[in-house]
Amino acid sequence: MNPTLPVPTHRDWHAHTQSAALRTGITMHYMEAGVKDAEPLLLIHGFTDSSRIWRQTICALGDRFHIFAVDLRGFGQTDQPKDFLYTPKEHADDLAAFLDAVGVPSAYVLAHSMGTMIAQTFAFLHPSRVKKLLLAAAMLRGHDTAASLAEQYDLYATMDLAAMPPAEMQERFLPYPENCRDAGFPMGYFTTLRGLSATSLRAAWFGVHQADNRGFVQFIKAPLLILWGDRDDVLAADYQDEVRQALPDAPYVVLPGISHEVPNEMPEKLAQIAADFFLEDLVPETV
Repeated sequence: MNPTLPVPTHRDWHAHTQSAALRTGITMHYMEAGVKDAEPLLLIHGFTDSSRIWRQTICALGDRFHIFAVDLRGFGQTDQPKDFLYTPKEHADDLAAFLDAVGVPSAYVLAHSMGTMIAQTFAFLHPSRVKKLLLAAAMLRGHDTAASLAEQYDLYATMDLAAMPPAEMQERFLPYPENCRDAGFPMGYFTTLRGLSATSLRAAWFGVHQADNRGFVQFIKAPLLILWGDRDDVLAADYQDEVRQALPDAPYVVLPGISHEVPNEMPEKLAQIAADFFLEDLVPETV
């Protein structure tokens, strides 16, 4: 095997990402890590995040996979088109174009939160590209009410992320930084977040709310595993009932004491679950 590619610190993260011009019209940034002739693994982040949320998981998986952690359109260092919506289909087409750009026919896929909706759409529309699918804090549809969306529309229209005071940014986007196993993540996360346009956040979140994956997820061909933390107050237990009903045959593992930010709170354990599922067909009965 080739030597393992190093994983940069959060301080050096942006300097070590690569970029690929996609046929969908955007330039996507990504972190490549792991072993180049190992099995490819695609990591898909959630809302407001970027490739850097996977840093500790990448460190734990790097000797077993050839890893590509992408910044989705509108996030991280990837282009932020001035569109009203970024739909899950657009994201999925970006991912197919990205795999073409880096010469990967198919990959294992690990996704978190909003990224799980995108991963489901990707697996359904491009079934030959996804070997297996691991969803952490799974979403099937946007869960905000019309009133809540109207409030967010106005909020994102006026939000200035670059000038937002640190205390407000933490309260709004990462209220429990002490839960992060990677001590460097919070400041790195805020640095990346300040480079985003609030209208891009709006385009991504409103795009999610134009989709409802319950109509097709049962037709995904790739083997699925779903993880959910029992302290998740973002996609709480009643929402998860929908996930189980829509995917009754998919193994569903509850993570005791874990909230919504699964990659931040249990990166090493998540890496082990992923490696066992992808490479050995093992599903944990308990965690």
